[in-house]
Amino acid sequence: MPKPSPQAPGEKEFTKRRSIEAGLALADAAHAATWRLYCEVLRLWRACRNKKCRRHRRCFGESAKCLLRALPCVPQARQLEAGKKVMASGARRVPPATHLEWKIRREPLPMLTAWPIISAAGR
Repeated sequence: MPKPSPQAPGEKEFTKRRSIEAGLALADAAHAATWRLYCEVLRLWRACRNKKCRRHRRCFGESAKCLLRALPCVPQARQLEAGKKVMASGARRVPPATHLEWKIRREPLPMLTAWPIISAAGR
């Protein structure tokens, strides 16, 4: 006979926690999505060497590396304007997937670029 649980059948458990690895993976995904939004808002695909990016008019490659490479050439006023557009979900109005992504979109650009770049293989 199965052992009864101490909770009532309809009671929810609110003490769920994620592991450190799961939290880092979630943060990495949120940063990658935000980097991609910055690349789209700044229209970095126009000068990209990747044909896929130019054809689809959005970032399809390593968005963090592309953003870091092009950021010194972008004027400060345009960076601030891009930050406002990213907060407003970018040109395609992509809503944030998680609350963490919502918070990361509101970070200043220097803090966003300080996050370590992850490779396609992961950590």
